[in-house]
Amino acid sequence: MTAEQFLMNTNNISHGPEVENDSLPASPISVRKYRPATELVFVDNSDDPHGAASVPIYQTATFKQKSATQMGEYDYSRSGNPTRTHVALVCGVQTLLTHFVCNLSCMHYPFPPFTSPHIENHLAKIMSAKRALVVTSGMTALDVILRLVKAGDEIIAGDDLYGGTNRLLTFLSKTQDIRTHHVDTTIAESLIPHLHPIRTRLVLLETPTNPLIKIADIPAISRLVHERCPNALIVVDNTMMSPYLQKPLELGADIEYHSGTKYLSGHHDLMAGVIGVKDESIGE
Repeated sequence: MTAEQFLMNTNNISHGPEVENDSLPASPISVRKYRPATELVFVDNSDDPHGAASVPIYQTATFKQKSATQMGEYDYSRSGNPTRTHVALVCGVQTLLTHFVCNLSCMHYPFPPFTSPHIENHLAKIMSAKRALVVTSGMTALDVILRLVKAGDEIIAGDDLYGGTNRLLTFLSKTQDIRTHHVDTTIAESLIPHLHPIRTRLVLLETPTNPLIKIADIPAISRLVHERCPNALIVVDNTMMSPYLQKPLELGADIEYHSGTKYLSGHHDLMAGVIGVKDESIGE
């Protein structure tokens, strides 16, 4: 697929009608799949004890507990804070309106499982993911994903990568015995010589790439890799397109990640990373 064909496809994206295949709204017994413009307008904050429509900013380091043995949902803001985990995100066309707050930069790992991550649930919804994880930056997201790879495993990646990605892969190659093969991902068949049924663990795609805007055929590469390497995972950096214009998990990828600092934020006022997974066990 050429860049021109890709842009023509994205320009033909329909934003209506609001409900697919049926004009009736969703109900408890009939769940409809709404289009992104509708899904992104609403984020549930129904568990706020005071009925606030927007999520308040909780400026506290610690939280009171019922007792020494009955721990609440939050204890220390370093590991979880209602503002971070319940923050309402509303996405427009490549714009995420947010009030992420202080201390996000202290978060080096996904929010712990005992939190109630509305932000993650909302992002999972717009990515068509079983689970989403929010971390401090796009590079942190990639670092978390690469923890799935062990010494002796191999990675296949594109020949045009974000500089930070390239440096991290080079570091792993030198220090962890994790080899990366760089190929032209605009041609799916270019992966074939490097696919190994056991050693190949990740296929890392950027599409469009940064900076040359190369386009990879996610469905074709996913089919090819999953047929030849059943244990390999397709990982897509979807930063350039955002989930509004491209959904890699619906196209065959196993993991999608973003630098939320860029198009998901849109305001140059936060740093964040997002991971979405097709299989919940990968998220665990």
